[in-house]
Amino acid sequence: EELYATIEPLARFVPKLPFVLAHTSVEHSSDAVHKPLRERWLEGDPVVRRGYEEITRLAQEGKKALLAQDWPRLGWLMNENHAIQRDLGGSGEANERMIRIALEHGALGAKLAGAGGGGTIIALHLQPEEMIAALRAAGCSAIFYPCITDGVRLEGEGDI
Repeated sequence: EELYATIEPLARFVPKLPFVLAHTSVEHSSDAVHKPLRERWLEGDPVVRRGYEEITRLAQEGKKALLAQDWPRLGWLMNENHAIQRDLGGSGEANERMIRIALEHGALGAKLAGAGGGGTIIALHLQPEEMIAALRAAGCSAIFYPCITDGVRLEGEGDI
């Protein structure tokens, strides 16, 4: 069976993540985005295959940039990733509007997040508070600023 994706926690290696997630309030079915792309992938569409091979390479480079905290490089990689997703039909009008606003307000990179088609974007900005204000002024309904925490841990001995 072909492995399509892996998940690797990296937050503990980076003390502060300068990302902002913004939700556009556009509701959509992820199936409307993913089903046609999956069908094209399974049919061997060379454009889709090349696009996702490049996205894989960009993700690998993005991991290196994130761990090095090379924010300009990571921003560039995010923009490249989004361009491929957009060209494959994975982005929606609301995504594009919010990404444009983020870049116009100093984001080093911005791309769709989640299923695509219009719901959520992620922007890389060294002053996240400024990005939050710009996106809020543009009408984003929900804005999240991720922070790193240790999460839940067990202290002491015994049964839970």
